[in-house]
Amino acid sequence: MQISLPFSTSKVPYLSPLPNPTPQPPLTIPKPHPKSYITAHSSRPKGSGYLSLIGRAIEEEEEYRKARAEVARNGVDLEGYSIEGISIGGHETCVIIPELKSAFDIGRCPSRAIQQNFLFITHAHLDHIGGLPMYVATRGLYNLKPPTIFVPPCIKEDVEKLFDIHRALSQVELKLDLVALDVGETYEMRNNLVVRPFKTHHVIPSQGYVIYTVRKKLKKQYIHLKGKQIEKLKNSGIEITDTILSPEVAFTGDTRSDFMLEPRNADALRAKVLITEATFLDNGISIDHAREHGHTHLFEIIENAEWIRNKAVLLTHFSSRYHIEDIRKAVSKLQSKVSARVVPLMEGFKSMYA
Repeated sequence: MQISLPFSTSKVPYLSPLPNPTPQPPLTIPKPHPKSYITAHSSRPKGSGYLSLIGRAIEEEEEYRKARAEVARNGVDLEGYSIEGISIGGHETCVIIPELKSAFDIGRCPSRAIQQNFLFITHAHLDHIGGLPMYVATRGLYNLKPPTIFVPPCIKEDVEKLFDIHRALSQVELKLDLVALDVGETYEMRNNLVVRPFKTHHVIPSQGYVIYTVRKKLKKQYIHLKGKQIEKLKNSGIEITDTILSPEVAFTGDTRSDFMLEPRNADALRAKVLITEATFLDNGISIDHAREHGHTHLFEIIENAEWIRNKAVLLTHFSSRYHIEDIRKAVSKLQSKVSARVVPLMEGFKSMYA
């Protein structure tokens, strides 16, 4: 059901255990370099170089244990939402929020996504849409109701053709409600929940989504009235309440950082939880390279940190070149610039100590 509402202009991770956990390596002590031995002319205590090497080995062991602990975690709670999924740049993205019965993008159709009634597609790259036919087919296999799938209007016709091809190939009925929802439009998911797309900037047509809770608030001019007076006005057909939309979760998908500077995207930056990409994290890849490929560099998020009003930020879509330790180090850089809690989605990434 699409509805028309005024547009507001106001301004880790799910980590399942690895299938075959890597055994913890034994503590090893690197052999000191010959130059590190103490000479007769040195005033340092005998063996101090060797002890420093032991210290470094202990520090590395601690880093390894931290990394394994990250892998052993089973998700993250952000502002009352249990968020899980996977997002590896160029490989697959699917972020799941069970409380909203929603999944965002579906690169390879993880099993938990199948239980979600709503699916939001940000753009048509395969690592974000490749699992779409399997998602619909598997829901049908389990006799789940047809899902509601939201897509940018410019790709709806092609998505319909995609399903027609799969129906012809597999000779099965694929049932779904395909909704072309444009930037600025509003769709009622249930009586207290609506969604609106917002503009993003990728190399192909794209859009993000903000999910809002809806509540009614008595208009100011009627606050002083008593219950019977308010009921009388209501029964006479007078609208006595305002509709209040509160942005809960914003999901960007792939985008340049330009979305942060769009005035009409203010709700995305004040939602309780912002889920956004940070494909590149360090000087190994330039900001220009990130922008050329339609992505966001962490340095750009830091540069625009003043616009972030969210209570929590979930960073996603890291390049597969990074290890867990690289990601954690990058997160700490952003965390120092914002009051929001910053969390990375690291499912599928490995530790350099593994």
